[in-house]
Amino acid sequence: MTNPSTRDLSQLSALLAARTSPTMPPTPAKPTKAITPANDNKPARELLAWPAFERLARRGDPRRLYALRHWRSMVFPGSEFDPREDDDMAPETTLETRPSEAELLGAVGWTVTGRERWPWTNEVVNTYQPQDCTATHQRNRNGGIDTQLGDLLIRDGALVEWGRTSRGKPLRPVERPRGVKGGSSSKRSDSAIWAYVRLPGAVASPLTATPYAKPMSGEPAIGDFYSPLPREAPNAKDKHGRSGVEQAREILRAHGVDGSVPFGRLPIPATLCPDGLVSGQQWGGVKQPNPTASEPAGREPEFVRQVEVLNYVDYLRRRLGQHASVLDMAITDATAKEIGVALGHAPAYSEKVGPALIDAAIDALIDLDETARGNFAPSEEKVAA
Repeated sequence: MTNPSTRDLSQLSALLAARTSPTMPPTPAKPTKAITPANDNKPARELLAWPAFERLARRGDPRRLYALRHWRSMVFPGSEFDPREDDDMAPETTLETRPSEAELLGAVGWTVTGRERWPWTNEVVNTYQPQDCTATHQRNRNGGIDTQLGDLLIRDGALVEWGRTSRGKPLRPVERPRGVKGGSSSKRSDSAIWAYVRLPGAVASPLTATPYAKPMSGEPAIGDFYSPLPREAPNAKDKHGRSGVEQAREILRAHGVDGSVPFGRLPIPATLCPDGLVSGQQWGGVKQPNPTASEPAGREPEFVRQVEVLNYVDYLRRRLGQHASVLDMAITDATAKEIGVALGHAPAYSEKVGPALIDAAIDALIDLDETARGNFAPSEEKVAA
C-alpha cells in the first residue's frame, strides 16, 4: 500500500477506520419502505363549484340560469360584476394615441389607397401605397443623435415629432384619456323658446285661480303662515304710503292686466306689438330640467342600493316559503341529492327529486319577481328571397 502524502489529510478517517476495525463483510443496506398515504388520505373526487348552475347549463336552460344567477346577485350583492358599455376599460376606447397608424405612415410618404378585411383578425384595415424614404442623421447640441425620416423626428431612439400644423407648430406624440362622447349643448334655439312662450296657461289668470272645491274637512289643512301685506298710510317716513296686496290686485283687475278683459276692450287704449325675442343672453325664461344629458344626476350611494335589495329579498323569502331555502342551497356547492336530503327525503329518492325541487323553486322565483325574467326569445332570421 503506497503511503499517502503527509499533507493530504482527506483520507485520514478512512485509513484510521481500516487500521483499527477488524475485517468484516459490509452490511447490506436496508431496503427503504415506500411511504404510502393512510386510508383516510385518499384523494377526493372532483366536485363542481356550482352543481345546480352546471346542470342547468348542460341542459341548455337559459331561462332558469338567468333567474338563479339573479337570486345569487341579490343574496350576495357584489358577487358579480356586469360592466356597462360606458365603463369599458379597453385601451382603444379609453385612450387616444397620436399619431395613429395612418398618420405615422403618412409622415414617411405612404398614402392610403383603400380598405380591406384582414384575414387573420377579420378586421377592416387600411391599405397603403409604399414610398421610399431616406433617413438622415445628425448630432444635436446635447450630444445625442437626431434621425429624420420624412416628417418623423427620432431623438435618441424616441419619437419626438411626427409633423407640423399649418401654422408651423410641431406635432408631438401624445397618449391621453379620450374625451367624453357627444358635444356640449349649445344655447337654446329660438324655436325652443317660442315653443315655451306659446304654451297655454293652466288658468286664465293667477288672480282667478280657485282653491280645491271639495275639502275633506272644514278645518284648514295648512295654517295661515303668510298674510298679505296690508296697506300703509302716508307717514313722516313715507309720504306716499304703500298699497296693500289686495289694493294692488284691484288696480290690476281694473286695468285688465290679469287677462280677464280682452285686449280690444281695455279701458285705456293700447297698441299690440308683434311678439319678439330679446337678442343676446337676457333671456332666462326657460330652465333646463335637472338632470340633463350633459350633467347627469349623481348616483345613489352603493349601500342604499344594497339595503333596498336586502329588504326586497326578505319580502321574496316570505312569499317563496320553502322555495327560498332551496334557492339558498342551489347557489352553493350543494348537489341535488344533498338538497333533497336537507328537505327530509331519503338519500336514494333525493337523487331523483332533487333536480325537480330546484326547478320548482326557480320557477316560483320567476313567477314572483319580474326582474328574474330574461328575454330569451330567438330572433327571427331574415332569409333572402
